[in-house]
Amino acid sequence: MREFFFNLTWLIPLFPLLAFAIIILFTGKNRKLSHSIAIGAIGLSWIIGWGVAFSAFLTPHLDEHPIHFHTNWFPTGTTWFSVGVWIDPLAAITLFMVPFVCLMIFIYSIGYMGYGTEEVDPNYSRFFAYISLFAAGMLGLVVSENLLTLFISWEIMGLCSYLLIGFWFAKNYPDPKQITPRQAGLKAFIVTKIGDVFFLLGILYLYSQTGSLSYDVVFSEGVLHTLAEHTVTLPLLGTWAVASVIALLIFGGAVGKSAQFPLHVWLPDAMEGPTPVSALIHAATMVSAGIFLIARIFPLLKVVVDLEGHNPTLGVVACIGAFTALFSSIIAIAQDDIKRVLAFSTISQLGYMVGALGIGGFVAGTFHLITHAFFKALLFLGSGSVIIGCHHEMDMMEMGGLREKMPRTFWTFLAGTLALAGFPLTAGFWSKDEILAHA
Repeated sequence: MREFFFNLTWLIPLFPLLAFAIIILFTGKNRKLSHSIAIGAIGLSWIIGWGVAFSAFLTPHLDEHPIHFHTNWFPTGTTWFSVGVWIDPLAAITLFMVPFVCLMIFIYSIGYMGYGTEEVDPNYSRFFAYISLFAAGMLGLVVSENLLTLFISWEIMGLCSYLLIGFWFAKNYPDPKQITPRQAGLKAFIVTKIGDVFFLLGILYLYSQTGSLSYDVVFSEGVLHTLAEHTVTLPLLGTWAVASVIALLIFGGAVGKSAQFPLHVWLPDAMEGPTPVSALIHAATMVSAGIFLIARIFPLLKVVVDLEGHNPTLGVVACIGAFTALFSSIIAIAQDDIKRVLAFSTISQLGYMVGALGIGGFVAGTFHLITHAFFKALLFLGSGSVIIGCHHEMDMMEMGGLREKMPRTFWTFLAGTLALAGFPLTAGFWSKDEILAHA
């Protein structure tokens, strides 16, 4: 049974990708069929994803011998770039989270976008096409067998963030200083591309040193030791291991995607998109991808510590994460907009994860990534319910007494808030405590 699910892994990103193509090309005028195709596709990805995840959990020594298979894609002189899937504990636990959270957000989107009402969004079908492509990008990134296909999936998500944050592109505000969805989408696209330049440079440098981007080659013991032993002299910074330089460049991509200082400025303005998009970006896809990337290249960080006793890149990662966690949480306290409070809290929680990985807490950082995705999705979907119930009012100073008017939303929001605060016995408590214990 385990082999059956492992052989179906490649279908996980394919289903939502096909849903995107079908909705865009054929079903744009049929709203019910469009959302049915999108939800059906992500539902199939969820079933297979959980099958793969639980099969991986039951596979002994998976961390030492990951499940992977690939086929040659196109030649590059004497070598080939391959395309395939890679299942290790990191991919398995992420597959447990991503498709399920995406499925819940897709179902929620039917009501939020006004299906069956007079207020239905005129671009309803296009919205479901875009979020299907967004999910396909994240799922493709999770199961990628090499850094090239990971980068392609990474860029697909960057495109989708632009399309979805600016989804209401015709919307304008009376106050000319207030950023519009169109401007917010462009801002997110450009700022994250700054980080992507560093990510691409890191991939190119890695390929120049190893002749491959496949994980089974790049993360093999011999190649890792070679990268750690070879050094390069950097202006003003002195002598660094090649592995540290590559990891630092790739980390630049994660700084942009996961909204770490100084490339955090796009995330609060991303709230201009529909609330389901905010939930997708903050919980299941976009910002999670940066943390996933740091965890994926963790062997490059660890091998230098094993050989030299320290790694300057880990210090940079830890400092940026810790500073981001502190300053964004302080900013969140001063916000009145319900979605911007959650946006800055997301930046803070991502800083926790980056800081945890920077101090070597691979399991702690990954654990917090998974728990945070669930309770942050809950909070964003709850905020969407409040916004609709308050007739699109987002200023918390204008709200109050919602426990009587919206009791179910109140209790679910309270549960998410307690988890965010790390209240004992909530998911956030266990993951944050693990980070503190490792520190």
